[in-house]
Amino acid sequence: MGAWWQRFEQLLKRVLKPGASSETVGLLASAVTIGVAAGLAAVALDAVINLMGAWTEALRASRGGLTAALLVLLVPALGGLLVAPIMHYFASEARGSGVPHVMFAVSNLGGRLPKRLAFWRPLATMLSVGSGGSLGTEGPVVQMSAAISSVFSDVRKLSDERRRSLVAVAAAGGVAATFNAPIAGVLFALEVILGRFEGRYFATVVVGAVSATAVSRSLLGDAPAFAVPSNYVLGSPAELPVYAVLGLLSAFVAVGFMRTIVTTENAFDRLRLPWWSRPALGGLAVGALALVAPEVLGRGYDTTGAVLQSEPYGWGFLLTLLVLKTLATGISIGSYGSGGIFAPALLVGATAGALFGTWMDAIVPALGVPTGAYALVGMAAVFAGVTRAAMSSIVMIFELSGSYDMILPLLLAAVVATLVSDLLHPDSYYRLVLLRRGLSLMRLRETDLFQTVRVREAMDKNVPTLNADDTLRELTDALHASHHHGFVVARADDPTRMAGIVTLSDLERAQRNGLPTSTPIRELCHREVQTAHPDDTASEVLERMDRHGIGRMPVVEPADPERAIGMVRQSDLARAYAAAINRQRSSDQVQQRLRLRELTGQEIVEVRVPADSPYVGVPLKDAGLPLDSIVVSVRRGGRTIFPHGSTVLQAGDSVIANVAPGSSKTFAQELRTPPTDS
Repeated sequence: MGAWWQRFEQLLKRVLKPGASSETVGLLASAVTIGVAAGLAAVALDAVINLMGAWTEALRASRGGLTAALLVLLVPALGGLLVAPIMHYFASEARGSGVPHVMFAVSNLGGRLPKRLAFWRPLATMLSVGSGGSLGTEGPVVQMSAAISSVFSDVRKLSDERRRSLVAVAAAGGVAATFNAPIAGVLFALEVILGRFEGRYFATVVVGAVSATAVSRSLLGDAPAFAVPSNYVLGSPAELPVYAVLGLLSAFVAVGFMRTIVTTENAFDRLRLPWWSRPALGGLAVGALALVAPEVLGRGYDTTGAVLQSEPYGWGFLLTLLVLKTLATGISIGSYGSGGIFAPALLVGATAGALFGTWMDAIVPALGVPTGAYALVGMAAVFAGVTRAAMSSIVMIFELSGSYDMILPLLLAAVVATLVSDLLHPDSYYRLVLLRRGLSLMRLRETDLFQTVRVREAMDKNVPTLNADDTLRELTDALHASHHHGFVVARADDPTRMAGIVTLSDLERAQRNGLPTSTPIRELCHREVQTAHPDDTASEVLERMDRHGIGRMPVVEPADPERAIGMVRQSDLARAYAAAINRQRSSDQVQQRLRLRELTGQEIVEVRVPADSPYVGVPLKDAGLPLDSIVVSVRRGGRTIFPHGSTVLQAGDSVIANVAPGSSKTFAQELRTPPTDS
């Protein structure tokens, strides 16, 4: 990369003014590179999914009758069956939207995402959405592009600040290229991914969005994702209260959309299905809904466009589509499908707006507003209520419509929907996903220390293991001898593979049921094992333990889920929490010292007092320390003492002092020098 990258930077230097710094040139070069990559990723994913959709549609049309119905029912299930191994073995992060993971990476992980997502995320999304899952590609494009930017940052050895900036560039490029809406892409990156509007990010994000859009337009043309008639206008200020009511109703639709997703995910959790069957069953359920309304399949761009064009759909069809598309999206995400909520939320919003318009046309026909205009505003309002990104939603729909005359209804309805949604449900969909996984964003509240600890730091690498052929008697002896409360059960034919887990509770239940002591433990162990990955956070694992009512989990690598490499218990996580507190305390002290040095212009030094120091047992006022030093604090036994003249130093104290520049070594030597014999 080095040679061509230098030539690229030199080219940019010639284009920019001569005084441009190397830092500026490097930032812009990186933004262009990631923007182009995001544009190519969006175009490629869109093309493949369009081909898959066209192929399956042609296949159904060529068969007809019962065969076509079976294809509608079974193709989404087949897609789920194919995507399941990807989720289970290679990239569990590829399920769902992907945007929450990017937000978390930017806020908490310095912009670092797993490199494997650059490959597995698009493959999983192709299978899920291409086979008919009721999901979008926009979130996956954002996550895939962010993973590419993370790989790029590793190669370039960039700082965390530059990494975060490039992830925002990737997100802006992905959204901009998908919808041909560069301004909306910029706002989405700043409003949702970064969570703040700052000038230092703005320039690179804009460059990335422009680069991605240029790639998309050069390959696909400059038409927007949805063709919206340009004659939609605000006929009279008297229409604004009507649009405000639409914003209010859209908030209820948005919250219902989110709650449907949560409810279906909880329902799938309660079923405790084998890992391979969950996405397949979800696909089968979506296929069953498609037998009633085929429009629920896939991203639904064609249907969204038709609704925006004021196609004369009856209110019965619109209501059915609204309910079934919401349910199909909840099933697709709840069954671990790989796709986002952008496209489904836009279709649900457009349908809700058109349904409202149909009713308004019947109640107040004198208004004469096309149903497509209501659909346009409903799309912005519902999307704003789901994401709580009002500005991104307004600008995106404005860019799609190209009509400034609709800006007032868009502004009013989106803001009303956002405010009412906040009252009904305080969290956006993206934050809700994070909270359900025990995660939160550091930028939104004080650091949750459990999120700074990874399972690999807390787990016990010595995995307590028994063989599936071992008996209840051997289990009892092992429990008494080891004081463990649970064992991994290894397969009899391959001791390196995990057959299940057995705990003290299982033994007690077997004894209550009167099972003989010769019973093999394979007959009572749990075969569906909840596992943790080494890179999971402590908070995420604790949340899963609480949800399933368990006290320990085997730790496995994502690519090899049947081989336990460790065991993590709640007590291990508690010790890890204590270690995180100590790390945080040390970090706070470093920051305090740096701030003190900036305020005083002097150096901060910390010295541990040895047992043979001449100052042990001496009050500070009598110690005779150098005149150009001030003892700021003393750490003793895990607590901090703010000293005064009568404070007596003890062996093992850590003395933190403010000393004159260049005097830190002298001060340390003074405290540590043992007394000489006279």
